[in-house]
Amino acid sequence: MSILLSLLVALHLLCWAVALGLWVAAARTRQPNPGMGHALAGAMVLGIVLAVLVSLTGEPDHMKLGIKLLVGLVALVLGYIAQKKGPETPSPVWFGVPAAIVVNVFVATLV
Repeated sequence: MSILLSLLVALHLLCWAVALGLWVAAARTRQPNPGMGHALAGAMVLGIVLAVLVSLTGEPDHMKLGIKLLVGLVALVLGYIAQKKGPETPSPVWFGVPAAIVVNVFVATLV
């Protein structure tokens, strides 16, 4: 079970890294790559699977999981809004995507 959890954590962080990398690649033109939304959705699905597995194997930190879920949903919604609006994406939405990604990773690793 430990190997499975480690693999899922690695894939979860990789999805966040891909989403952030695709945002950086599109930062100049503000034309998001569709893969950014898919990476954000993948990170959310893997995060929920990880939360369920941790709940089954031990006592999870519910506060941390709740904060990560909320910030992850914010990143996902902002990512899909940016994908829908394209180059006309408002600045708060456009710069909210990487901010939410970074906050989510910091909460995961530092809290």
